Amino acid sequence: MVRACALVALALFLNAIPAPAANLASFHSFSIAAQPLGGALLQFSLATGIDVLVDDRIVQDHQSPGVQGQWRSDQALEQLLEGTGLQWHLNGNNLITLTPHRTADMELSVTPVTELQELQGVPLPVGLRPTEREQVVLAPVTVRGTREDDATFRAPASVNIITQRDIERFRGTSVGDIFQGTPGVLIGENRNSGGLDVNIRGMQGQGRVPVLIDGARQETTVYRGYAGVSSRSYVDPDLVGGIRIDKGPVTSAEGTGATGGTVSMRTIEAGDIIKPGKEWGIRLRGSLMGNNSGSVPAAGTPAGYHLGAINDDGVYRIDCARPDICEQQHFTGRSYALPDSFAPVEGMDRPDLFSPKSHAGSIALARRFDWGSLLAAYAERSQGNYYAGKHGPAPYMDLSDQRKLAFYTEVRPKREGASRFRAEERIVNSNYASESLLLKGQFHLPADQSLELSYLRYDSTYGELMPSQLMWFGTVRQTNSSTVLAETYNARYRWQPAELDWADILVSLWQTDTRSQNIFYYLEGDFSNNSATEMGSASAERYQRRGADLSNTMHFWSYGQPVVAYGISLQHEDLSPTSKSAQMGDDFSRDGLREELSAFTAVQWYMHPNVILDGGMRHTRFSTEDRKAAEVSSTSSLCVDSSGDGTCDPVYYESSSSGTTPIVSLTWEPRADIQLYARYAEAMRMPSLFETTQGFSVNPNMDTELKPEHAKNREVGLNVLREGMLTTSDTFRLKLAYFRNYTKDYLTRTSINFWEESSTNSMDFFRMRNIDSASFHGVELNMDYDLGWLFTELAGTKYTHIEMCHHGSLRRYDCTDYGISNSYINNMIPPQWHASAILGVRLLSRKLELGTRGTFMGQRTMAEFHDDTSNGFTKPIPWHEYTLWDLFVSYQPNDWLTLDFNIDNLTDEYYLDALSLGLVPAPGRTARLSMTLHF
Repeated sequence: MVRACALVALALFLNAIPAPAANLASFHSFSIAAQPLGGALLQFSLATGIDVLVDDRIVQDHQSPGVQGQWRSDQALEQLLEGTGLQWHLNGNNLITLTPHRTADMELSVTPVTELQELQGVPLPVGLRPTEREQVVLAPVTVRGTREDDATFRAPASVNIITQRDIERFRGTSVGDIFQGTPGVLIGENRNSGGLDVNIRGMQGQGRVPVLIDGARQETTVYRGYAGVSSRSYVDPDLVGGIRIDKGPVTSAEGTGATGGTVSMRTIEAGDIIKPGKEWGIRLRGSLMGNNSGSVPAAGTPAGYHLGAINDDGVYRIDCARPDICEQQHFTGRSYALPDSFAPVEGMDRPDLFSPKSHAGSIALARRFDWGSLLAAYAERSQGNYYAGKHGPAPYMDLSDQRKLAFYTEVRPKREGASRFRAEERIVNSNYASESLLLKGQFHLPADQSLELSYLRYDSTYGELMPSQLMWFGTVRQTNSSTVLAETYNARYRWQPAELDWADILVSLWQTDTRSQNIFYYLEGDFSNNSATEMGSASAERYQRRGADLSNTMHFWSYGQPVVAYGISLQHEDLSPTSKSAQMGDDFSRDGLREELSAFTAVQWYMHPNVILDGGMRHTRFSTEDRKAAEVSSTSSLCVDSSGDGTCDPVYYESSSSGTTPIVSLTWEPRADIQLYARYAEAMRMPSLFETTQGFSVNPNMDTELKPEHAKNREVGLNVLREGMLTTSDTFRLKLAYFRNYTKDYLTRTSINFWEESSTNSMDFFRMRNIDSASFHGVELNMDYDLGWLFTELAGTKYTHIEMCHHGSLRRYDCTDYGISNSYINNMIPPQWHASAILGVRLLSRKLELGTRGTFMGQRTMAEFHDDTSNGFTKPIPWHEYTLWDLFVSYQPNDWLTLDFNIDNLTDEYYLDALSLGLVPAPGRTARLSMTLHF
């Protein structure tokens, strides 16, 4: 209640600040080509910071001559309108309005302006659309527009936008680095495989945060040893046109099961490549990166400290009275001599900062026709192993534990520090290479219809960083390469007849086909004479998903009438092994089917011009079928001997469930640039295919059906978007939100309770089950201030309450804030806080942009007294607090060339990423140079 009152007080304070006048006398650099007037006005808005809302029905028949060079804003606008027969006005609301030149006997009839929130892409969950039947005498037409990322500060929910320019500016070493700095969002196991495993406010994996690529899902669950699992989605950043992140449940066809939120990626399209006013376009991009080995070392190459691999009991001798006391023993073959080093000499050859050895490149071509457009794009990147940083909790060998005996001194070495890997050491298995192909066609069909077809192929090889090797086993070594091939097919059809209020139909059909082979061999033996032996295992599987989404929006344009949206979503999943494990046989891979159906409806009602009520409901049902049989003992209640041969029939696990959840929000806009909202959202995530099938080490209880997770989220927030806050030409944006997220029946791996039946499978170690709950409460901030030549951004998330509750065997406390023994959630818990800050300047008529970004990561919560996770395999990874500084420079001398230079981790910190599954240090200081040619 106190927090809500504080938000109201801040809103009233900001409401009392008078709105400034638009600054039309300021000079700006314009490069707006001749083109349709609507596009020219939008570019004018982006160049000047003056918001513009363009109604295509007003300007669609007008062509603008464009404007080039340094102009005053009002003069540039006159140039853009030359020959159109339109004139502009500055009205009392500080908005530019357009009207045709009128004669005394002239009366115009036009369509009302489309609602601002739809054009900004803010799902409420549906937008408003005018009809041609409602015609009015033309008042001055408001022309407003916004930046792409303004949706963050206008949505009555927690939303973040990552633009294509953001991706180019902060590319990073790993694919997940493009999300760095987004509040409430972290990437799990970011240094492995090139895949994305997104964590939103503590929710991660198994479909809790769907990563949608043009509406399609391709997420696969990858076994990561006893330490856990990883959910991976694959895409090359050069092929991404923009990303929208919705935190929490949403009312859309694609949001089924999204208890944590959704990440919607849009691949590039013709409009991203073809410049305004042209019919074709080409974009070439290349980049070079340092702090990298370039090539991949041979399988078996060791790295890091390997304490325990030389001497089984970890005891060595020094100060021996005779040399033979410390030498190798004849019978045991053991050497007691303290080695000069517990680490190999390989991998300490870190290159200079400006010695690039890795590269990436892409080409995209597009052509626009009268009937639509075509696009083809190819992207390739190759990275060897990166090198760790220098300053931080790097490991060292502590030899202080010594005991003096009669003829020698015993030494018990102990490794201290955050990881096995040394400062500035090459991190084996951090390599990956990929090739991607994107084909896309957009077609304008008769009768207000459109069709989009696309194909995306991602083919990659990479090293697999197994947490079990990094935490428990002997020597860490380079493995053989793992592989993944992901193909995504998509077809989108839309019918939006202008004359029908009740029809805005969207149909999406998609399929993803992912083939992967994850190899995590560790090698033992004498590598000098090629007598090493491969140990460990590999899993090869094929994961096919097919989906269909159908939705319709009904628009009623009489004031006070609701806007109604409804739809259904279907999904079919088929997971099957393509080869048996080398060591584990059939027990290793999973094999099953899953079906899911979801139906939703949503309503938006303007109760008052400044008060909006949104409501929605979703019904979901699912079923799974495990094609792998479980063997049960003769004493089990599940034992059925139908053949009478004295053995129990195989048991196949099946699961099904259904549920309905609501979403409701209330939004109050005391003025156009201030918004207060309150939101209550529920969602159900049905058990995933991984969770409901038999596999190595973890299985569901055969006599207990898994229940769906049930998220109940509450959020209150404040949005501010002001033009001219301190000067006549600046922009201030603020979003402040408080959230309380509670998930009942959270699904995760746990230990087997003493009273539960065990399978006869010798690899049956853990149980998949619903625990009582998982809760995450906190405060989140987004703030931007742009003065034109100077800009700054601040963002951060502070968790005020984290709690996981589970009643089971060997539990001293039912609820903790650090994890549960053997649970996957242990390394999905975000740090207590994390934040980022950007400070930059624009020089040389905004052709040069340079600045710095700081990333501030708090420490994760660890047990203070009794550690419930200490007896399990999945221990919380104790990453430390760390601060990173990145430098960025961008120079665009003209409209076809852009040069980007970055130094990531400027201070060369040695640190472990938050949400690491294994003890993997992140990259040290890394320089990167990129060039983009855009014709």
